[in-house]
Amino acid sequence: MLHYVSKRLLEMVPLLLFISGLIYLLLYLMPGDPLYSMLEDVPHLRPEDYERLRKLYGLDDPVYVQYWKWLWQVIQLNPGYSREYGQPAMDVILPALKNTLVLTVAAVIIGKSIAIALGIFSAIRQYSLWDYVLTVLTFIGYCIPGFWLALMMIILFAVKLGWFPTSGIISPDVVPGTWTATLDWIKHLILPIAVLAISEIIQVQRYMRSSLLEVLRQDYLTTARAKGLSERAVVGRHALKNALIPVVTIIAITMPRVIGGSTVVETVFGYPGIGRLLYVSIMGNDFVVAMTVVMLIALTVVAFNLLADILYGWLDPRIRYQD
Repeated sequence: MLHYVSKRLLEMVPLLLFISGLIYLLLYLMPGDPLYSMLEDVPHLRPEDYERLRKLYGLDDPVYVQYWKWLWQVIQLNPGYSREYGQPAMDVILPALKNTLVLTVAAVIIGKSIAIALGIFSAIRQYSLWDYVLTVLTFIGYCIPGFWLALMMIILFAVKLGWFPTSGIISPDVVPGTWTATLDWIKHLILPIAVLAISEIIQVQRYMRSSLLEVLRQDYLTTARAKGLSERAVVGRHALKNALIPVVTIIAITMPRVIGGSTVVETVFGYPGIGRLLYVSIMGNDFVVAMTVVMLIALTVVAFNLLADILYGWLDPRIRYQD
């Protein structure tokens, strides 16, 4: 296993280099001049000053030279300077990343736990009334866009009922560091977490149900029942781990949102997370911030794929990784 993990980690290096080069080229080809967006409020800018600034920022270099300079800065853990915010990129990204981790980790834990539990419940009670109800609700959920659900929850719970704030992360009239500020922060989190958790439930519940139903039909579980084991023991001891194998794949695919956040939800709720930061950076041609955020997401995708492969071996002893 150690040899397999080491090999996969080495394979990640050229893969991430290829991804970074491709993303850098795509962002480089985006329309608009990042320097112009910085200087649009500067009156009477002379052409020679504009060219001097382009040379200062390296914008007149070929794309491969710009990419190498950026890559060398990233290797030194200093991706560069944000043109949009006027400060180092990491000083902008780290607070947004912290906010996103709080939001998405809570939503993932709540959503996936509920989804797995509902999937098991639905599979055990196949063709029951509750199974049909959950199936209908899941298909309805697939048809509802995330932004629409977020807006409806804002209208109902924030505007009509007034239970929660409409946007942001803390009210401007609250004194930071107090118990009131903590409660206000939690109230701001409830609606975004609910929207993301519902999305997690919709994505995982049907996979869990289908996978468990397939495993429950296997011959070795029929033998276990014939030996007198209760249905709870059959499901808990023998069926559940094997049923989780395909579900792990689905979870690994969706887990990069823990780092990437949800651009739609964070934008609708005005939540200062990494997803909203990525949207603002792309719209404002803030190349350094956008590139760093996208690479964090790419790194998360590759890392969780590796983690999923490792979990396969733990869930199913029949899977062995050959050196």
